[in-house]
Amino acid sequence: MKRNTGNLLRIFFLLIACGLSSLSVTSCKKVNYERVEKERESGANVSIRNFKREAYDAQGQLQWELRAEESYVYVNDNKTIFYNIDFDQYEGGKFKSKLLAEKGEINHKTRLMILEGKIFLRTEDNKTLIAKAMEYNMDTKKLVSDSEVTVNADGTTIRGIGLRADKDLNKFTILKPSAITQGGTNPLKAAGSP
Repeated sequence: MKRNTGNLLRIFFLLIACGLSSLSVTSCKKVNYERVEKERESGANVSIRNFKREAYDAQGQLQWELRAEESYVYVNDNKTIFYNIDFDQYEGGKFKSKLLAEKGEINHKTRLMILEGKIFLRTEDNKTLIAKAMEYNMDTKKLVSDSEVTVNADGTTIRGIGLRADKDLNKFTILKPSAITQGGTNPLKAAGSP
């Protein structure tokens, strides 16, 4: 009798466990990834259309969000190539910058993002950068370009060749400036001059 009761209890708990596990499986959110039909890149291990990835810190706050029209993963080369990138960065849960680019390649080993095509960066304080080619180091958070760039900060637009900057454009150097345009308020009137 004890043996039958023990077996019945085991079967009962086994059925409950199976029922709970099937409930948890059915309540999972299914993510539908779409394979790219006409691939722009060859030899990729995985190609995904409408790619999206987010990263969170240890406290659960959003650090960045990356979206791309197409993504090509090369496992052996430790790199991923993206087309039509939309990359948002956050600090302390607040928006810091938006980066748009036609094409980008992330080397996961060196943690470099190489961007090309039409590149646009906008910071939280509305500074903007336009470039045709740029490198972003994900560890140092530095931007480097040897191509033509345009930076607009606080009503002043600077054009030139080559850039070294932090990701917020608070500190930047245009290596060969070619044009500077100042806008906004007249600094002499603001200082009280007639």
